[in-house]
Amino acid sequence: MRSDAIDSVASTFLKRPVRASWQGSTADSLRGSFAGPRLEFQGLATAWLPLERVVVLADHASFSPGLPAHIAVKRPRVVVAVGQSAVDAWVKRFRLPFRLELGSRSLSVHTEIAGFPVGEIEAGLQVVGGWFVLQPRRASIMGVPNYVASLFRTYLPLPPLTEETRLLSIEHAPGELQLTFGIDDFEEDVTPGLSERLRARVLPWVR
Repeated sequence: MRSDAIDSVASTFLKRPVRASWQGSTADSLRGSFAGPRLEFQGLATAWLPLERVVVLADHASFSPGLPAHIAVKRPRVVVAVGQSAVDAWVKRFRLPFRLELGSRSLSVHTEIAGFPVGEIEAGLQVVGGWFVLQPRRASIMGVPNYVASLFRTYLPLPPLTEETRLLSIEHAPGELQLTFGIDDFEEDVTPGLSERLRARVLPWVR
């Protein structure tokens, strides 16, 4: 289900445009019970890479009226999508000696020297100390053996994991990288400062 009115209320509350949807009947919604709630944000800026899309979803959310009102969220997740244009801008900004391509199965690092292509390294993502690191898998560098790939390592400027955040999956698509994070269930009273508390818990890296 969708509602333009809900979109407007959520956008005002969260102070940024958002598209809201959920499953279930209208009667359930009127009772404050939402199955499969989903909030989708487009084009969020961070201190690292700008994000093409961020989706916050959960198995279930409930709203209990009162003084104060109360919300409870079960199995919340955050899906972050990074686009090729953002990666290209990052490489260009720091004048890095390689081109990073988001492929259908992995990330490819195309190295150059003085503008001439030297080789290609296929890399996956690995989490080290909460940060995302490119992990080389194989290399093709002017006929040099594959073990040269082990010498290549760089951090990818993706939002770091917080203490209560778990990386659930990494999905590759041509021109896009999608990461899904899990967060612990939570409950909050609807009191002043709630939007900031939720942002700090769910989207701590959003400006």
